[in-house]
Amino acid sequence: MNHVKAIIPFAVCIAGTLLACTASQAQDAQRACGSVTFLQKRIVERADQGIEPLRDFVWSRRGTYGIGMEDVKTGLDTWRANVSCQKEVAAAAAAAAVAKEETHDDAAPSPQVAVAGR
Repeated sequence: MNHVKAIIPFAVCIAGTLLACTASQAQDAQRACGSVTFLQKRIVERADQGIEPLRDFVWSRRGTYGIGMEDVKTGLDTWRANVSCQKEVAAAAAAAAVAKEETHDDAAPSPQVAVAGR
């Protein structure tokens, strides 16, 4: 039993180190993804719905944002790749946060409360 008590903090330390490395790698990956504006994200969403919703969206925003279908044609593949990359990085960061929280919960000692009179 004494050996188990000595191993648990060591294992928690190793798990924490691995999670810190994962979080650092996620930040590096976020920087590797290109930046995408709100409008470009919306265009990618409409393009995923089909050509007609995309045309309608671009047509209704052409005066406000000065964007046309030619601009979408030249940039859509890049925007789509950047949005996909950002989603993957966000999912990896969320998974790392959940794993870190679970490790933290496992490492915390559970308080023992004595109930008097029962």
